[in-house]
Amino acid sequence: MSTVWLMGFTPALLAVTAVAIVRGGKPCRPYGLAWCGLAATMAGDYFLAVKASPLHSGGFLCGVAGFAVAQACWIAFLRRHGQASLRMAAALLFSLGILFGVRLLPALRSAPLAAALGGYLLLSVASVSYACGTHRLSRAWRYGLCLLLFSDAMIGFGHILRVPYLGRLVGVTYLASLLLVAAAIARCGRAPRGPSKIRELRLAPVAVFWGCAVVGVLFLSAMWLCPGPAYNPCMRMLSLLGRTRVNGVDFPACHYLFTFGLALSAGIVARFYPALSCFAKGAAAKRVLLWGGALNAAGLLTIALVPENVDGLFHNVGCVAAVAGGGVVLLVLTPQRTNPGVPRGVRWGWLAWCVTLVALFETFLVGHSLKLLPFAPYVPTCQKGLILTFVAWIAYYAAVLFLKTRRTPRRGSAWGGEGIGDGQPTVG
Repeated sequence: MSTVWLMGFTPALLAVTAVAIVRGGKPCRPYGLAWCGLAATMAGDYFLAVKASPLHSGGFLCGVAGFAVAQACWIAFLRRHGQASLRMAAALLFSLGILFGVRLLPALRSAPLAAALGGYLLLSVASVSYACGTHRLSRAWRYGLCLLLFSDAMIGFGHILRVPYLGRLVGVTYLASLLLVAAAIARCGRAPRGPSKIRELRLAPVAVFWGCAVVGVLFLSAMWLCPGPAYNPCMRMLSLLGRTRVNGVDFPACHYLFTFGLALSAGIVARFYPALSCFAKGAAAKRVLLWGGALNAAGLLTIALVPENVDGLFHNVGCVAAVAGGGVVLLVLTPQRTNPGVPRGVRWGWLAWCVTLVALFETFLVGHSLKLLPFAPYVPTCQKGLILTFVAWIAYYAAVLFLKTRRTPRRGSAWGGEGIGDGQPTVG
């Protein structure tokens, strides 16, 4: 029943969008390419859902090919209407590339299948980068293709890596992504959206406040549900909660809560950095800040996707990337010439405190490696200090931005929208 219903869902979307394109006239004709992409998903559905082709079979490769054609059509369509976000592409390639190489590739026993999935990953990253780039199309493109990427990731975790429960998220997120893509196509007859940079500036702090609250609840819940002895944040590293096996329990609840919480935090900071760039003065400073933000978000996502007990090396690569990216942003916002809107004592105070904490953290690590100090409570406690400092730093700038954007903006001022970078609420 579910597969029969699926094969009726996409044709209904195709019929509705075809009517919208025909009725829209000349402005809607270019959307025929996007419509072809939506139609191509039916080939993938046939091989992967209706025939239920096994992973290592020719039918599975045909299904991947169908979705690859769909992605290619959407990329070709979006290229005509805007530019891709290179920072988004780089961040996704960094984190998803590590996920693919470290976790998915060893689970694939077929070279053709590995090549097909690797190529499809590149197409998915490209389509999301265009959807989240610079254009005046419907926002449904952004949400639809991002949701499709999430659904594909759940296929990787649930059906290739055999992570329990995640496979259940595939169907609902996939159908929602198709619905959003169809909505984006059906809106072809509407006038292009006008500039909304000031609106993005006003929404960014709100997203930070709510997002931090949700992430905090997820992390606290993970600590509460950690199996075995009660989790002591001063004695254990935070990454313990994300392990696939904790105290003899495979895939405990804390693993899912930590992973989704950290992935959400990557999305929050990615959403905020373009708005944060309005504090930086000068095009060069803004570019450096945005690339640093992309590296920070990519590092956080990598930590979430590669638990330390799966591959400690690349888990630490994500940690280094997250710290380095955040450090770049902090350095850009410290000098007076690049951040004149924030008091001098505040700017240099943040830098001095962060440098002190990092130096202390490294001292504890070296002392432990030389067997001069025990690992706990020194290293775990300092780690929590660094994390809370980063959260407080983000919250401070979100609060300042919230207050400034509630005032009446002067024409031509940075708070009127000139300083938002590329104007997109992503790492792009």
